[in-house]
Amino acid sequence: MQPDNIIFWIDLNLPPQMASWLWEDFKVTAKSFKELGFEIKGDAEIFRLAAKELNTIIITTKDIDFVSLQNDIGAPPKILYLNIGNISNKQLKQLITNNFAEVLRLFIETNNSLVEISF
Repeated sequence: MQPDNIIFWIDLNLPPQMASWLWEDFKVTAKSFKELGFEIKGDAEIFRLAAKELNTIIITTKDIDFVSLQNDIGAPPKILYLNIGNISNKQLKQLITNNFAEVLRLFIETNNSLVEISF
């Protein structure tokens, strides 16, 4: 897995502008669920769609349901789980800025299918 092959899908429970942050700060492709037209799709359907993408999709979420799906079904897709509760967009951006290089390293250099960031 290389950074230019990765696409981060940003869950509806996160700000859609997070996709822009990831591109601007880390040059990785990211798309919000809204941009992908997933507003009315269920978690299991989104999980299956991501799994079809040959290990290139990383679902970015603070929804434990995706982690549960991965525990039940297995990977792919990979999950970036933000165990953060309710925080401001400013705090979220700072958290991402401080941790994202390590997140990328873990996904690229290891076989981790789940990476968790806590606040």
